[in-house]
Amino acid sequence: MKIFPYHTFTIFTPDTLPVVLQRMNEKVEAPQVFRFSRVHAPYQGTISEDSFQISRIIHYRNSFLPVIRGRFETQQNGTAVQVQMSLHPIVLAFLGFWFFFWYSATVPMALAGAMPSEMAVIFLGMPIVMIFVSLCAFWVEANRSCRELTAIVQGQTPNAGDGV
Repeated sequence: MKIFPYHTFTIFTPDTLPVVLQRMNEKVEAPQVFRFSRVHAPYQGTISEDSFQISRIIHYRNSFLPVIRGRFETQQNGTAVQVQMSLHPIVLAFLGFWFFFWYSATVPMALAGAMPSEMAVIFLGMPIVMIFVSLCAFWVEANRSCRELTAIVQGQTPNAGDGV
């Protein structure tokens, strides 16, 4: 598992850009605020002739779901899709503020001896556990989206457990 919730990779396919765009359009639908049906494409977002921004449609809560951005590059022998996955900026900002306020309160108390040392270790270590949990949640979703996008772009039939 990588440390930062940011992943870039390139998908190559011998197919032309219109074929890749058609495959992507079949698996991506317009974003919706509320989704009442479970019959839908696996992704939602926008696709243009040169780029896309999508996210996987899930039926559970995960604030660490990657935002997926990409660019299409036409090459002599096919198409390259440059993909970039990252956390939503609001989630990053929330985590940053949370860590700042948490440590601005606990570090001075721990240094001043205002709490028992066992308690100080727990309070100073809890954000590290939260970082680990959030990274696990991000990378599980990012790895799944990486497999699914590769299958979509290359025109492969996804595995039964992949959910595409």
